[in-house]
Parts: sequence; C-alpha cells; structure tokens
Amino acid sequence: MRPSPTALERFLIHPQDLSLPLNPTDIFEREAPVRVEVGFGGGEYLVWWAQQNPDRNFFGIEQPADCIFRAARLLEKAGVENVRLIQGDARYLLRELFSPGSLEHVLMQFPMPWPKDKHAKHRVSSPDFADTLADVLQAQAVFELVTDQDWYAFETDRFFAANPAFSKETLQEDPERPFRTRYEAKWLEEGRSIYRLLVQLQEPKNAPRIIPSEEMDTYSLAPNLDHSAVQALKGSRYKEGESVAEIKEVLQAEDGWVLRTVASDSSFSQMFYLRIRRKADGRCLLKVDQVPRPYYTDAVRYSLLAIREALTQASATADRK
Repeated sequence: MRPSPTALERFLIHPQDLSLPLNPTDIFEREAPVRVEVGFGGGEYLVWWAQQNPDRNFFGIEQPADCIFRAARLLEKAGVENVRLIQGDARYLLRELFSPGSLEHVLMQFPMPWPKDKHAKHRVSSPDFADTLADVLQAQAVFELVTDQDWYAFETDRFFAANPAFSKETLQEDPERPFRTRYEAKWLEEGRSIYRLLVQLQEPKNAPRIIPSEEMDTYSLAPNLDHSAVQALKGSRYKEGESVAEIKEVLQAEDGWVLRTVASDSSFSQMFYLRIRRKADGRCLLKVDQVPRPYYTDAVRYSLLAIREALTQASATADRK
C-alpha cells in the first residue's frame, strides 16, 4: 500500500534536485543537530528515534521503494515532522550528501553482512566506509552498529579497534534496548544473539566526493542524425577508468530519441535517460533528461561524451560512403 501523496511530498526529498551538500537548516526550517539511520527497513525504529528526540533532525536512507512507502506511512500516522527520507545507496550518499563534520550520530541496524570475500569492500569494516565516517561525523560523534551476525560484529569490532581515528566501547551482546523492531524481537525469540557496537570519532578527516557541483552540459550532434545510427547504440557499453556507461534501450520520441542508460562509478550505479532532441532546423542536441534526474557523477558525464563520440564517428563513416 502506497502512502498518501502528501506523505511522500512531506517526507521524501530528492537530493539530486538540491544543492549539495544538503543544508538541513533549509530542509527542516530550523537549526538542530543531525542524525542519520542508514538502511531503516520498515522505519519503525526511525520513527521512534525521532519521537524520542524532537530537538534533533533525522534523515533515513534506504533503497527499496516499499521501505520508503512504509516509513512515510508510519511518519504520517505518528505525526512526526523531524524526519526526511532519502532513496538510494547509503554507502555513497552518506558521504556525498552531508557536509564534513555535520552529523552527531549515524546508526546502522542489521545491514547486509556481505559474507563473500569479493564483497568485503561493501562492509562497515571497509576503509572506504571508515573514511566516510571520519568525514561526515563531528568530532566525538557516534557511529552505532547493531547486527545479529556474530562474525560481522567481531570483524567490525577488531577493525575499529585498530583504527586510530576512532575509539570504541566494548562490543555488547544482547544489550538492553528501549525499542526493538519486530524482526529483532522475532530473532531474539528464536535464540539469536544481538550485538551492538558504539564507535566515537576522534580524528576528523575530509574525504573526496564523486558528485561534482557543476551542472551538466548539453552537446550538439551532427545535423540530420540517422535513425539507424541511434538505434545501433542499444546494447553498447563504454568504459573509461572507473566510469562505465551502458545503453539498455533506445526509444523513439516525437522530437527525437530517448536512451535508457545505466552509468556506474565503481559500484555506484544509476539508471537514467539521455535525450536526443531534433530541432526544427535539423540540429540535434544531446542532454540528460531530468526525470528521473541522476546525481551528476563522472560516469553520468562520461556517458554523454561517449554517446556524442559514437554518433560523431557513425556520421563520419556515413559521409565517407
């Protein structure tokens, strides 16, 4: 069941449409300390957390749309006003959306543990995530991990114990917690143990961003572009360094074409549309469509350049025939 349109309008924000990093004072229309829950699931804990701390502003970041919908419904029903929801991959957005030293608490509960060695870079114990925390947390601010995976808890505990930028409390097993989600309560009934780790930032350090602040360019293409050259882009893949762009589908539009595109910066992937618009004088323009608007990463910018180059070469080849 979807939440009401007013609930989504009130609680869901679209950072790609705003100036980055975010300005929480503008978003909440007040100045207050900021906390973030990464991967809030159904939103029960986020709602409770915000209710217990009305003098704080809260952001929740989650990927699945149904989690966004459930949380928006709960927030609307509870009448909570100090929470905003963000849809996307928090592994990247946590660093990209928040200013250095702007958060007083980051909470992650029951994250995907990524048990395979090849996925180790996605874990909380990865150097990249530690760099993100060292950037966005205030000095003495807290990162809190709650998990039911013992090996994951122990690995994370050892990692932060060896990291001089952080200090930590003793890893807790089955701690008393004032609020438990329905899944946590179920797992405890099944005899699983719950682990809680509190880490405090001692040495803040800025980390590089992958979303530049510059707006996207619009590119001119060869006039009177051939339809078959555009259709031939379907299934094409382009790569330069960490930037990868793939054209998944080519759609005919009334004034040109729409290219369904996936661009990846390392493992941060986005789906969006490139639009080729034919003007009345025969000129063709290539730009990123604004719905849905992607974050303007290097890979998104590269996708425009790669398509322009591919169509330029196709036009040159056609002219030689």
